[in-house]
Amino acid sequence: MSQIDNDELQALTERIISSGVLGRSKKYGAILRYLVECSIEGKTPKEAAIALDVLGKEADFDVGKDSIVRVHIYHLRNKLSIYYSELGKQEKYRLDIPKGQYLITASLNEQKVEAPVSVTGKSLNRPSYTPWLAALVVILLLLNLIPGEDEQGGQQGLSSQTTTQSTRQSNIQSGMQPWQSILDDDLPILLVIGDYYIFGETDEAGNVVRMVREFDVNSQEDLLGFQNSDPETGKHYYNLDLSYIPVSIANAMAYILPVVNAKAGQIRVKMISDLATSDLASNHIIYLGYLSGVGTLLDLMFADSGLSIGATFDQLINLETNEYYIGSSGLSGDESFQDYGLLSTFPAPNGNHFLLVAGMRDEGLINVSRQVTDPLVLTSLTEGLQADAPLSIEALFEVFGFDNTNFGGELVYSQPLDTEVIWETRLINQ
Repeated sequence: MSQIDNDELQALTERIISSGVLGRSKKYGAILRYLVECSIEGKTPKEAAIALDVLGKEADFDVGKDSIVRVHIYHLRNKLSIYYSELGKQEKYRLDIPKGQYLITASLNEQKVEAPVSVTGKSLNRPSYTPWLAALVVILLLLNLIPGEDEQGGQQGLSSQTTTQSTRQSNIQSGMQPWQSILDDDLPILLVIGDYYIFGETDEAGNVVRMVREFDVNSQEDLLGFQNSDPETGKHYYNLDLSYIPVSIANAMAYILPVVNAKAGQIRVKMISDLATSDLASNHIIYLGYLSGVGTLLDLMFADSGLSIGATFDQLINLETNEYYIGSSGLSGDESFQDYGLLSTFPAPNGNHFLLVAGMRDEGLINVSRQVTDPLVLTSLTEGLQADAPLSIEALFEVFGFDNTNFGGELVYSQPLDTEVIWETRLINQ
């Protein structure tokens, strides 16, 4: 904890709560006050203590089966970040919740960061080429210079082996939801790519020896807070102004872009790290990336969801059945894998439409991108819903295989979404 005194810490806490950034729910304010009081008393609370003391859980609460505390801490950490990026720029101190811990840290709120230099005196900042590379991929795909995968190839979905790519596109463009809502007007399409911020780690001589990815460090400002929370470790970290995108996004684009090629001249590409609130009002939004990269769209995606993020973004929990969906792709060390892809699509009050396509890992992203462009899957998802109405639904697809090849996939969960709940949540969190 920084040199902030207790009275100032409590006053800062109340300013954050009264700002409205924590939303209408009183739980986030209660958790924040609880963590601050524990900090003042020199205590580090356990997950179970927060569940019992703040969230009103019973004494038999099992942290291994219920992730409610982790979910609330995750959202509270993000809400604190939003406060300092939008409302609290002039605050002297910054409050943070370190990753994997249940405590509050306070550090000087240094908004302006000088470009880091190595021991040679040269700047360590580098230009980020990710947006340009993504734009180039879009152009190449629209010019058919990057072909989609063979219909009989390894990344096949669950039900379209007899349907040609041209027939799929024709069926979708002729009026299938959610694509009809995106194609049947003059609004542009904003393709949002889930990118990741990476920074450099230096040796004792000041030379960058490796790149580092931390889920809670998503900007230069986050890196500064990370350094302030642990100066001894942080002194070896430098902002390189770099980001990267998963390789599977190119495969996902190969499915999505041919469907929207009628609007080729109205498609823009933007990284999730550069997405602004104003972008959400005047464009159809298509997100492609990992579930862990959804960033500022996370609250919208889960506002009325029947699913919850588990201990990590490789876990989803069915809130009704308490069933866990756990991806093993890239984690088990085996050649075989099990992965999940999540579709969330809904209209916005301004008439634009959101199509969020996210995988836990590469296989899940590729599979769900294929499913959302499969007429048979779309017909199944919209069965029983109002015809020609903007589609508002979420669906989870499971995919399995081995040796980097998908051999099967299926729909394991779906439910309609209430757009009023989604946009009420958005207004509360602004």
